[in-house]
Amino acid sequence: MELNDEIRIGGEFEIDPNLLSEYAGYIQTNGVFLYASGRSALMAILMHIGRNRKKTIHIPYYICISVVAACKNAGFKIKFYELNNDFLVSLDYLSNIGFEETLMTVNYFGFVDDNPSIIDVKKLRPDIVTISDQVQSFWTYNKSVADFSFTSLRKHFSIPDGALVYCNDPAVRFDNKIQESSFYKAKLIASILKHQVLPDAVYLKFFEDGEHELDCGRKPEKASLLACYLFERIDLEGSKRRRRENYNLVYDFGLKMGLNFVFSFKEELTPLAIPILLKNRDEVRKKLIGQNIYLPIHWPQYYFNSTSKLAKKMGTNEISLVIDQRYSANDIMIQLELLTKNSKF
Repeated sequence: MELNDEIRIGGEFEIDPNLLSEYAGYIQTNGVFLYASGRSALMAILMHIGRNRKKTIHIPYYICISVVAACKNAGFKIKFYELNNDFLVSLDYLSNIGFEETLMTVNYFGFVDDNPSIIDVKKLRPDIVTISDQVQSFWTYNKSVADFSFTSLRKHFSIPDGALVYCNDPAVRFDNKIQESSFYKAKLIASILKHQVLPDAVYLKFFEDGEHELDCGRKPEKASLLACYLFERIDLEGSKRRRRENYNLVYDFGLKMGLNFVFSFKEELTPLAIPILLKNRDEVRKKLIGQNIYLPIHWPQYYFNSTSKLAKKMGTNEISLVIDQRYSANDIMIQLELLTKNSKF
């Protein structure tokens, strides 16, 4: 079983240029404010917190380096904690958190419900400010019991920029008079070129340029008007339905194939991707790239988590199966068959 030469599994989203046909003269009407990216959303939250609270945040060792950069850009001192076996903060760690400091938890891959843990934190330490990183779980970001939560749109949909912030206190107001992002322009070009099924080298440079510009950002930015336009046109329910179908399919067949899933199946979830562990991860990933399958790693080990056992295990062995709405059941089965053909569990 092989992929059609025109199909690539994984990588950043494509954008059909036909979606832009009605963009000229567009005026936003839904009143939703979009930040440019998840890191912009996080910086905005931290800058708000920092006006009245201590500028110290506690984040997991197992985290994307962009989160670390965002915390530093917001002027916060960072302290790291090790996760427990459920990918949650241990309540024993609360004694290490100073009065009115900030704690961030993460809904990893959309599998980790951090609400019960946050409720316990609030009961024991109501002075702690809580932030839930829901970048990997669009459909739960506004169901968090944390003081603040945020998610990223471009991780889930065909959109070059965009992120949302949710706050449980309706009285909280953010400063929305911020500069519009510019990194989206390179991302948009790349997404359109990818949709046109051009050679990888043609569009990857634009993706890289956009990512570099995003990495260089030091302040919160708002999303482009184009992002607002595209967000209004996303079929949220259709995307959710397809993701869940693919999610079910991966577990149905993956368990029979002996895949080493990081998390157990839970029917009510809509994950970003499905993490598994492989002994020969890097070798398998390289072989799959040669067959137009681009599976992400969340995340390589970094300087700040070199002592973390969990970060080491995930950084060395984790690879994520893609399940998003771009792919049919046949695409998912090809991904699984080629993966198991080359893997050691």
